[in-house]
Amino acid sequence: MTIALIILAALVILFFSVLLVFYFFVYYMPHRGMTETHFEKILLGHPYVEDARRATEEMAARKCERIATRSHDKLRLSARFFRGDESMPVCILFHGYHGSGVRDFSGVGRDLINKGYNVIMVDERNHWRSEGHTITFGMRERYDVLTWVKKANRLFSDDKPIYIFGISMGAATVLMASGLELPENVRCILADCPYNDVMDEMAFAGSTHMKTPAALSKFLARASAKIYGRFDIAETTVADEVKKTKVPILIMHGEEDNLVPCYMSKQIKEANPDMIELHIFPEARHGQSYLFHKEEYRSIMDRFMQENL
Repeated sequence: MTIALIILAALVILFFSVLLVFYFFVYYMPHRGMTETHFEKILLGHPYVEDARRATEEMAARKCERIATRSHDKLRLSARFFRGDESMPVCILFHGYHGSGVRDFSGVGRDLINKGYNVIMVDERNHWRSEGHTITFGMRERYDVLTWVKKANRLFSDDKPIYIFGISMGAATVLMASGLELPENVRCILADCPYNDVMDEMAFAGSTHMKTPAALSKFLARASAKIYGRFDIAETTVADEVKKTKVPILIMHGEEDNLVPCYMSKQIKEANPDMIELHIFPEARHGQSYLFHKEEYRSIMDRFMQENL
């Protein structure tokens, strides 16, 4: 009996230890050794990555103001603010998982700034100068989108047009936020390579990059989030939230994305086809549609923004 209890206790400890390791590996921020200009190993060697690295360094060195606000759960959130022409709209940019504004928007952000837009480049919660430690893949971050819109309205006015941008996790976040009651001056949302269902994304990432069975990846992801992060990654999906949107949405996705598969954007589009415009870019990998098809990407983005001014 004693041996059986010891074995049971050891198994329980092992179970919770595995979940804790998973939590720290997937959800916890910040990670030591990371900087705003870092590039993960999986991105190194990709076409155009050196161009992106140079653009990232230039963006990081660009002069800006630092602004801050408070989240709904009292975290201090920080952002770079590039003040543009007073007559121009505001663009609020949300970066990806373990990313940064200066890296993930080194191209699009530079274009917007050069055109005179007022650009708020957000440090998402748990990243860089923003507070927090647990990444929730949009479940809590979506409310930060609304917080930053309200901050922009305090900086300017509630009748100045606002465009919301997101890439990767930031794209999923802003699309989840589309289901909230956004102010009327939010004109549109532009999302690059979003996932739809966090559970499915965990299963895809686990099976593709870690060779972990999909069911096991989903179990570990949800259990560790609930126990150590105090949130549920199955609380909602992007598709569920965009069904409620009153804001036009543009989604762009690289056809060769091996981190967030392209079919996820198609699922999102199918959830509300009347409000969502989708463009797929051949050969482009994760977050690199702009780099692979720069002129086409710019043209689509500019046209969509002008149509929804």
